[in-house]
Amino acid sequence: MAQQYVGITLPLKRGNTGYFSQSTTILEQTKSNLKNLILTRKGERVGLPTFGCDLWKVIFEQISDETKEQARLVIIEAIDNWLPFLELVEFDITENTAENRLELYCLYRFRSNPNVTDSVTIEVGGEQALSEVSTSDTSATTIRGLVRGTVPGR
Repeated sequence: MAQQYVGITLPLKRGNTGYFSQSTTILEQTKSNLKNLILTRKGERVGLPTFGCDLWKVIFEQISDETKEQARLVIIEAIDNWLPFLELVEFDITENTAENRLELYCLYRFRSNPNVTDSVTIEVGGEQALSEVSTSDTSATTIRGLVRGTVPGR
C-alpha cells in the first residue's frame, strides 16, 4: 500500500517524495498549520487578508504579565478563527535578554479528543528574525488512530 500524505509541512523545504516535505499524520500537519498561523501576520497572505495572528502588534512591547496575556489572547483568537478544532491549553513567553530572544511555548489539544495534546516552541529574535526552536512530538502511532477523521471537513 502506498504511503498516504495529509499535506505539506511548513516552512517549505525539499522533501524525499517530491518537491516539498509532506506530513503523513493529522498531528504532524496540525503542528505545521499552527506554526504557520502564529508566524503569519494578518494581511500578509494574498487572498486571505484576515489569516494570521496579531502577535506582532504585541510581542515587541516590553514583556510583562499584561503583554503575555495579550499575546495569549491574540493566539487564542487566531486559533478560534482558523483552527477551531484546537484549544490552547498553556501559553508562556520566556525572555533571554542576553541573546535578545523570546521563546513562545504553546501547548494545545484537540477539542474532539482532549487526551491528544502536542506543543510548539517558537523563537523570535536572536541571530535569526524568526525560526522554529523545537517541537515535541507525541507518539504518532498511538495518536493516528485517535485523531483520524476528527478534523472538520475531512
